[in-house]
Amino acid sequence: MNGRLEVATEREGSACWIFEICRSGQTAPVSTLTLAWADYDWWSPDGRHTPSQVALAVVEVMQCAPSVDGVASVLPAKFDASTIRRRISQADRLINEHLQICP
Repeated sequence: MNGRLEVATEREGSACWIFEICRSGQTAPVSTLTLAWADYDWWSPDGRHTPSQVALAVVEVMQCAPSVDGVASVLPAKFDASTIRRRISQADRLINEHLQICP
């Protein structure tokens, strides 16, 4: 895994944001993530974090946390943020912990 992940683009879709995630210093997207407004509100109920901070927390947890079966998760080329709950045990807790260290 080379380079830190960052949001390259952010745009609004139908009741969601759509993010292209790249590695720092690279232009080719690693993944495209959709973040529904409802999921954003779940992970940042007070609006303290920007949508891009929540999106990055989701991809960091998706990439780094072991899945329920103990095998490391692979960051899909395209996915919706809500799928993390089906792939990773305690996803909500891990995302909230990640957001706590955000400025």
